[in-house]
Amino acid sequence: MKTSVPGRKHRIKNDGRIQNRPMAINNNQTTPLEMTMSEGMKASVTRQIEALQELQGRINGEFTEAVQLLTSCRGRVIMLGMSQSGHIGRKIAATLYNAGLSCHLINPADAWHDNLSMVGSGDIIVMLSYSGMTEELVRLYPAIKHLGNKVITITGDPKGPVAEQADIVLDASVTEDLADQEFSPTTYTTVLLAIGDLLAEALHRFQASDLEGLRKDQKITWVRNIMSVDNYGRITPDSKISDVMHAMTATGSKICLVMDGDDLAGVITDGDLRRGLSGVDSLSGMRARNIMNGAPISIKEEASACDAKALMDKNKIRALVVQDANNHVIGVVTIDACRKALES
Repeated sequence: MKTSVPGRKHRIKNDGRIQNRPMAINNNQTTPLEMTMSEGMKASVTRQIEALQELQGRINGEFTEAVQLLTSCRGRVIMLGMSQSGHIGRKIAATLYNAGLSCHLINPADAWHDNLSMVGSGDIIVMLSYSGMTEELVRLYPAIKHLGNKVITITGDPKGPVAEQADIVLDASVTEDLADQEFSPTTYTTVLLAIGDLLAEALHRFQASDLEGLRKDQKITWVRNIMSVDNYGRITPDSKISDVMHAMTATGSKICLVMDGDDLAGVITDGDLRRGLSGVDSLSGMRARNIMNGAPISIKEEASACDAKALMDKNKIRALVVQDANNHVIGVVTIDACRKALES
């Protein structure tokens, strides 16, 4: 006679033999391990909510200054961060790019070996550091200060070495368990992402106030991001015509700025050159002031590429002088650069 096996249900087959069948398992029961995991995840969410509430209370004038500095950026935003900060920095860079900034993420270790050769004079540096003591960032400061770039630091330690030499410090400090600090600083990364998002949102709002004529869903390209800061000739009113030609040839541009010290006296384009020399038998005695346009059309760096192209189309010209908020000449933007930006 066959005996039954404990823990199994049985049914009688037609031939009278007993067949074993596994017992049904109750999937609705919660194991102690699942309860522990669930409570841990809830606690993590609670910590992140509390950290964001604390961040809300720390939003001050430095955050406003950071937005204003980013808005005035004439080059690129260079994001520097190691490990987790670097990974989050990649997402922040993409968010700021969608806000209209040319933004790039660079490994600080690579920047050190290359001596910051990829950083331009108009770029803004954004350093990300959880500990506030990241050696790879601290050792870049002498080169950055030599270049004259502005630095925004977003850090978990606003009084640490990384923050000490920054122009603007955004406080991303959090309270985390030791295990989280070592293996997965989730609360810090949440705060870091939030800071990146709020900067981008504020940037959108700041810029949108002057762009009612553009579609809300159109990606904006700014004049400061596409202008040339050195690829054009610079001469004086007393420069010889041969000097004008040489300046255009050397830079490969079709425009020269006629500068009287730091002041813009006029511009000479290749068209001005052809018209000014038409019918002239001798260049002797002729100077830049004789053929320059003494009332050139200019545009502000915070204007959009769309506005710049419209202004050039209206006046039937191919280049504009770019000025900053203080009316200082900072570059030249061409219609070709605007077209390329608007088509991309």
